[in-house]
Amino acid sequence: MSLAADLMQPLFAGLLNITLAAAVGVAVLQGGVFSTVTSARLAGIARQVCVLLGVVLAAYLYAGTVAMTETSIAGLPAALWLVLTQSHFGGMIWLALTGWIILMVSTSNIALPLRNGLFVTGLVGVALARAATGHAADQGLASFSVLIHTVHVLAATAWAGSVGVCVLLTSDWSGWPLQQRSALAHRVSKIATLALLLVVGSGLFNVARTLGHADNPWSSAYAWILLAKLCTVGIAAGLGVRNRWHWLARLDRDQAVGATGFRQVLLVEAVVLLIVLALAAKLGATMPA
Repeated sequence: MSLAADLMQPLFAGLLNITLAAAVGVAVLQGGVFSTVTSARLAGIARQVCVLLGVVLAAYLYAGTVAMTETSIAGLPAALWLVLTQSHFGGMIWLALTGWIILMVSTSNIALPLRNGLFVTGLVGVALARAATGHAADQGLASFSVLIHTVHVLAATAWAGSVGVCVLLTSDWSGWPLQQRSALAHRVSKIATLALLLVVGSGLFNVARTLGHADNPWSSAYAWILLAKLCTVGIAAGLGVRNRWHWLARLDRDQAVGATGFRQVLLVEAVVLLIVLALAAKLGATMPA
């Protein structure tokens, strides 16, 4: 297997998952942010993440093209055009590019009606493209499998993104009014809980689809990567439970240790979820049994 297929493609797919998660995190946290300063900080994160998403998307296209064509640098322009015009992967890159353009427009300084609606539309487009470049694409773009996997991608990125973006927003939240701090903490907790349920439900469907007919699934690398992913999801869920039932109650009582403890656990959960997204990218680039 080439270096591009074995290393570069999963690497840039993982970075694409992470940047998409950050953008989805911005979208789902908007309803939990009330101060002008924090809203401005969230908007700044959105603009930076969308720019980074475009860079990573270009890198992902490059890695995918090299993996598919094994082209040299000299032949790269022709190979890129061939992939973009003659492959399913290229079609999904066009869809992701369309979603990215919508995201960039929605985060610009231009006065736009329905700005949030545009942002969500762009996110769904990128998530659909991401889902349809995985194993679910074997069933066709307009299939139930791709729909379920799109839900899986959106749920996973909403969980990881809400946790990660919340960590970025709350470096100074010990000085926030209790009402604002509590509102954001409850928002993150509710999003993570709903996202976990969707991740588990859609994930079980994906496992049944990919491994349901395998005679000996544990003989493949795919199954062991999947097991590692499930373990990290379990750890992240445990951290979320700890925050929801222990530190959140103390935070609501305006105890300083509550805010500190909640954010510390959130930081560890964010790191674990980054590993989940990286494993998901490797899983998508690994053939099932």
